[in-house]
Amino acid sequence: MLFFNFARIFKLKGINRPFSYLTSIGYSANYATKLTKNRVMEINLVRLEKFCRDFNCTPNDILDFRPYQNDTIPNDHALHTLTKKEISNEITAKINALPIEKIQQIHDIIKNME
Repeated sequence: MLFFNFARIFKLKGINRPFSYLTSIGYSANYATKLTKNRVMEINLVRLEKFCRDFNCTPNDILDFRPYQNDTIPNDHALHTLTKKEISNEITAKINALPIEKIQQIHDIIKNME
C-alpha cells in the first residue's frame, strides 16, 4: 500500500508542533489538520510541489510503501525503494545528553555538509 507519510517529514525536520508550523507558513487550518493527521489520500501536483518547496524534500521523501499483509509482491520490486525506516523521537534527547565537545563535533559535521 502506498501512503503519504508527512509525519516522518515533520519528525526529521524537528517540527514538534506541525499544525502550528503549517498554519504559520500559510496552510489553511483544515489542510494543516489533514497533513498532521496523515489524512491526505490524494494530492494535486501544485500542493505537492508547495509542500516539497516548503520542506526542501522530494515526493519520494513523502511517499511510503508497506505491502499488504498477504501481498505477493516480489522483494526486488521497485516499490520497496519507497519503504522508509521509522524515525526515533529520541535523537534530540541523545544529543542533549552528550558532552559539549561531542555536540560541537556534530555541529561541525553538519556545517561541513552544506
